[in-house]
Amino acid sequence: MGTTKIAVIGGGIGGLTAALALARRGSQVTVYEQARELGEIGAGLHLSPNGLKVLRALGLEPAVAAVAGRPRSIVTRHFASGAPNFENAFDDAFEARYGAPFYSLHRADLLAVLADAVTAEPEVEVTLNARAVRVDEDHGRATVVFEDGNRAAADVVVAADGIHSRVRATMHGGIETKYTGHVAYRGMAVTADLPAALVEPTFNIWVGPGRHFVAYPVRRGELINYVALVEEEGWSDESWTTRADSQVLAAGFEGWHDTVRGLVARTQRGQCYKWALLGRDPLPYWSTECATLLGDAAHPMVPYLAQGAVMAIEDAWVLAACLHSTPDPVTAFAAYERARRERTGAVQAAAWKQGQLNHAVGRGHEGDGFQGGQFSDPGWIYGHDVVAAFP
Repeated sequence: MGTTKIAVIGGGIGGLTAALALARRGSQVTVYEQARELGEIGAGLHLSPNGLKVLRALGLEPAVAAVAGRPRSIVTRHFASGAPNFENAFDDAFEARYGAPFYSLHRADLLAVLADAVTAEPEVEVTLNARAVRVDEDHGRATVVFEDGNRAAADVVVAADGIHSRVRATMHGGIETKYTGHVAYRGMAVTADLPAALVEPTFNIWVGPGRHFVAYPVRRGELINYVALVEEEGWSDESWTTRADSQVLAAGFEGWHDTVRGLVARTQRGQCYKWALLGRDPLPYWSTECATLLGDAAHPMVPYLAQGAVMAIEDAWVLAACLHSTPDPVTAFAAYERARRERTGAVQAAAWKQGQLNHAVGRGHEGDGFQGGQFSDPGWIYGHDVVAAFP
């Protein structure tokens, strides 16, 4: 596409990855972020091999590895006994199969790696405290309109403004949501404050009737991030910043394994949050003449396969390649959607299914016979390589 002025709306993981990938292919990029600084909330995420390959291609793997946790396996366990009913090692054979390791990270740490790289990139400018409300288009030119009345012109707009994307709303209006029946609680515990028995370098999933509990190391193993997924009615707030009472959460896990209860009991003070999990069907299209969607703005998904951030990272690489390959944004967007909509739609559907599998078998049986937590083979996800497909 040559030197093109691109506006990226949203300075999160997807937006910054897109900015970096686009700049490396010769575009001039301005990132517009609504917050006063680039930063993320205190939550964890997984970086599976398919996402790490993109960051490797951008030269960021050493920086990522320096701040990541590296769980040795994923294990599903009985809620009370802790006995495993499934295990997949993240060992040399895993890395050989997929071409990269599996990391777990604090979101703020990954964002800091991306922010440092973007700051050092001369073709990227970051504008903070800029809340975009819509994109106007006229004869092949786009104008981003901000809440304060300011406007910015661009050849192309990439909307990476998240699950509540205002740009998506201008394209599609409100989109229908469906409640999963699950509320997610999240928190972190400081590893140094935990008894040794509670510290495992493992991506653990305890599964029980009506709920499951996920825990894994982040920030070089200095913190343990947990997410508790609970069947709960009467809660519809999808915000990640709504505080919850960890003591109330603990009461819901009476009779569960000591590790689960111990992690909840040692949640960092004031750092327990809850949000409703809402599902959305795939959109019929992502792009207009001058603007396209990326990441959660395009394909918000429930977190049961831990692929939300990774799909945004994949999107960023593919979009940059498509825009670089042609001078016509419409043609580039069409290629981008052909490459991404089927895959992200399949991951959305698989994530929804995995949420049902976690609780489906043996629901309502509190005894040792509970066998929930079947795990779908993620090989088709981890083995995908957008870097090889779009060099």
